[in-house]
Amino acid sequence: MIKMTTKMTDIDTLLKSEFNYVQNEVVNTLSRIGIECENEARDRTAEESWIDVTGNLRSSVGYTVSVNGDIKKISDFKTVKDGSEGSSTGKKYALGNVNGSDYLLTIVAGMDYAEYVEAKENKCVLASAELLGRNLESEYIKRLESKLNNRNK
Repeated sequence: MIKMTTKMTDIDTLLKSEFNYVQNEVVNTLSRIGIECENEARDRTAEESWIDVTGNLRSSVGYTVSVNGDIKKISDFKTVKDGSEGSSTGKKYALGNVNGSDYLLTIVAGMDYAEYVEAKENKCVLASAELLGRNLESEYIKRLESKLNNRNK
């Protein structure tokens, strides 16, 4: 006969602790991808992207990481030039584009003319950031898996 001597509350506590650890690692991994995508979109010259007149478009670029619709990380939407309107619009837009997906990284350019600049003026606003994010995804997920697999060894 086998008798369990460990309390169920101890098992529950351990499982919750492990779940929280894994969730935090996933959120941090998605946040690192978000930071790199944000940098890709924001930190380029006018020749590589677009000419900043007000700074609003560049200021509106940022990201959120959410879990089941609950925002866990959000970029600072740092203001460029006099682009405080872009910062607030970008943040508002990012907060409004969170859905109930399990884990979600959202990269945004919050100004309503971002799509026009990219499509009509043939300038890169978020396209290169999206490509970068897709390329980084598998690399970062492999690192995360390795970290989690080696954690208790």
